[in-house]
Amino acid sequence: MVKIMTALFTLLSFSSCSVFGIQNEESPKYKVLEKKGEFEIREYSPYIIAKITVKGDYDESSGQAFKILAGYIFGKNKGENKISMTSPVLMKNEPQKIAMTSPVVMNQTEDSFSMTFSMPSKYTLENLPEPLDNRIKFEKVEAQIIASHRFSWFSSKKKNRKKAKELRDWLTNFKNYKANEGHSFAGYNPPWTLPFLKRNEVHIRLSK
Repeated sequence: MVKIMTALFTLLSFSSCSVFGIQNEESPKYKVLEKKGEFEIREYSPYIIAKITVKGDYDESSGQAFKILAGYIFGKNKGENKISMTSPVLMKNEPQKIAMTSPVVMNQTEDSFSMTFSMPSKYTLENLPEPLDNRIKFEKVEAQIIASHRFSWFSSKKKNRKKAKELRDWLTNFKNYKANEGHSFAGYNPPWTLPFLKRNEVHIRLSK
């Protein structure tokens, strides 16, 4: 996690963050449906992501995934177009899936790691620059409902799990939503951000 967050923060340092590290890049648009303290239920508008999935150890594979996606937005694409940085960067551990009529999730000792960057809203699936690395895939994320737990200071795999559990406990207050399995981590800030100003979130997708 330390390696990937360092890489994330280095990339953000070349974007539009303030001198205090406050995030002001474009983010996917949403409206807040429910809120209590640092917990929220949000309804997101559709947006496009660039996604890559890499096998291997959490730190090693996440660093590799970030390097590939960062290379894409910095010009490693046909036409060498630079793409504005957006936030957050989403990170998620995913079990290996086998392609069948419906995906089957396998219990394996080694998981794959999925990372996504949201694309600036001016792009569509039709006009995004073509990546030179064919492992990068684009997807349109349809409107969705996401539960979020925001926290500051530093994140870690263990802390993210703890925050996700706290979020699930809070969600038991809402009988009209069902929490999906798994969670994602969203990071927003560069390295010089004062720890108490950092914006970290864990996300859990909901269905009604």
